[in-house]
Amino acid sequence: MSEGKLSAYRQEVLQRYKEAGVDVTGLDDPSIPLEEFEHRLLSHAKPRYHNKHRWDLSPAGVKALAEEVIARTKAVLDAVASVPEGKHSWDTVMAPLAEVSGSLAPLWNTAEFVAHVSPDPEVREASTEADQMLSAFRVEVGMREDVYKAVAAYAETEEAKKLTGEKKRLVERMLRDFKRNGLHLPKEQREKIKALQQEMAKLSIEFQKNLREDKTALYFTKEELDGVPEDVLNMLTPTPEGKLTVLMQYPIIYPLLKYCKVEETRKQVEYAFNRRCIDTNTPILEKLVTLRAQHAEVLGFPTHAAYILDIRMAKTPENVMTFLKDLSKKLDPLVEKEMKSLLALKQAEKGKDFDGKINGWDLRYYLTRSEERDFMIDHNKIKEYFPLDVVTRGLLEIYQRLLGLRFEEVTNPHVWHPEVRLFNVYNAADNAFVGQFYLDLHPRQGKYSHAACFGLTPSCVTKYGRQFPVAAMVANFSRPVGDKPALLSHDEVRTFYHEFGHVMHQVCSTTEFDEFAGTAVERDFVEAPSQMLENWVYEKEALAIMSEHYRTKEKLPDELIHKLIAARNANIGLLTKRQIVFALFDQLLHTRSEAKTAELYEQVSREVTPIPVTPGTNMTASFGHLAGGYDAQYYGYLYSEVISDDMFASRFAGKILDPEAGLAYRKEILSVGGSRDAMDSIKAFLGREPSQEAFLKQKGLASVSA
Repeated sequence: MSEGKLSAYRQEVLQRYKEAGVDVTGLDDPSIPLEEFEHRLLSHAKPRYHNKHRWDLSPAGVKALAEEVIARTKAVLDAVASVPEGKHSWDTVMAPLAEVSGSLAPLWNTAEFVAHVSPDPEVREASTEADQMLSAFRVEVGMREDVYKAVAAYAETEEAKKLTGEKKRLVERMLRDFKRNGLHLPKEQREKIKALQQEMAKLSIEFQKNLREDKTALYFTKEELDGVPEDVLNMLTPTPEGKLTVLMQYPIIYPLLKYCKVEETRKQVEYAFNRRCIDTNTPILEKLVTLRAQHAEVLGFPTHAAYILDIRMAKTPENVMTFLKDLSKKLDPLVEKEMKSLLALKQAEKGKDFDGKINGWDLRYYLTRSEERDFMIDHNKIKEYFPLDVVTRGLLEIYQRLLGLRFEEVTNPHVWHPEVRLFNVYNAADNAFVGQFYLDLHPRQGKYSHAACFGLTPSCVTKYGRQFPVAAMVANFSRPVGDKPALLSHDEVRTFYHEFGHVMHQVCSTTEFDEFAGTAVERDFVEAPSQMLENWVYEKEALAIMSEHYRTKEKLPDELIHKLIAARNANIGLLTKRQIVFALFDQLLHTRSEAKTAELYEQVSREVTPIPVTPGTNMTASFGHLAGGYDAQYYGYLYSEVISDDMFASRFAGKILDPEAGLAYRKEILSVGGSRDAMDSIKAFLGREPSQEAFLKQKGLASVSA
């Protein structure tokens, strides 16, 4: 942005606000600092616009936004770095750093987020470019030796030594992170670290973009899709030749692999699904492994996993490997029993064509047949009781009652797609405003292909007062077809509860600094709050609230509820082993300096599970976690499940809508975010150290001491 000229971002925003009838007089002065511009703009715009996020920017506006965020942040960093010796104080060093980080975070997140959700491919491309710019700048910020020296100088002052609470933790965290970037090392090593971090950031963005933009499609006749539910078939676009188009989208792929009776169709689909981005992302991931190992070595760590786990709850790769291998061994008897059952089902169905094994394309199909046989459960029938609008209404009611909140949908919201909904959140006790969340629940071409919560505005205190949190839940649930509403499988209902649990972690945060807001906790704890809420979808009281047959309007009958609960641990051994394969692969991958990912994944699978990897595939090329911030940390899903099961069993079992327990959970787990160590939050909520007992019981394993 040149001196004395409005950036393209500001020009666009002011023009759009004028068109909406918002008075923006005086805001066309380019000398106004970006955070001040945003504060005054929002003050003018209420109630038409509810937060700092603008979703109608052009590609040029998105890139200009990133450029302006970078320019403003750099100006503040330069000012902090130039504080004279003896003048280092909270007000001259820490306050400006915290202020610019918190107040500009919503803009930073806007520029990056639209790559995942915008219906406009040009905007997505611009956002990807903005993400690359911001990621490179993020590396620069972490390598600013002059800023590190300013923070270190302040840490030695008498004022700093008297700090307590979040302020003390913020100073410690900044110094820790600077040192983890090697700023205590000689210049040559620092330059190498910076170059490695920038290249890794660029490759991670490329990996995610390739996955998001994947256009793999297969074409089948209706006969080749025999057994696939009608509502799924109705989602498939016909070709001029009369075939149906199968895209690699979760609402299509999972039901097809579960229900299609034609083995050859399942085989083709599973093969294609696990070959997504194989040519583009395989070399990216393998390059990332090498770069991560080099980065760890420069910083004095034996492996990337050791570097990552040094600040996690598990602490070391050895602890993670012990946890995973011990659990895997405990599951062996269950897996043996489950495999015998699945093989018997397949043999009965295939007769003389039985090949004596459960292949990758067989697994979901025979797991479903097993549930139907052993529990008389028909998931297609159960789906009829879970229309998306009913589930959403029930889920929101349960979370409100449990956490002492009130949700109010915003009419005519400013959003990135017409299907997106926006809600205001209030405290039920005093009606105080708490924050906001978006729901974007249906698949689109180019949209993020899984389910996730994105923190958009972090909760923190700025010089303008409390900045209220904003989060978005992004999912890919099926759309209504004709006069039939969108229907969720029970697994999708569980996914909804899980991801919305992350939303609440963001929205209920009351931290002082954005560094600790919401889900900014140890990665091997971050899943626990959401996993705990998954228990609600197996509770009769909750199921009654969130279910209603789309035709008869009847609640889910007791008979089906009992079957769902009984089937909860169906094939839990095989399903948990699958998670162990992912976690072990991730650890092994990041305890070496190079790897052939397809070979390593096949090896781990062979050693852990009886399900063979389909030759010619490499699912790790579409394993988004490995390039999305979970590197060396995928074990966290199982690790945090130990904590989530303990929290539920100790405080909520038999009283899932208990407001006292809910408010304690909100206070001790959600609101504090990462402002204290996760273990301290767990002990505050449980009143003791966590135990493995509930976790092992939930898996159907014999109780052992923690």
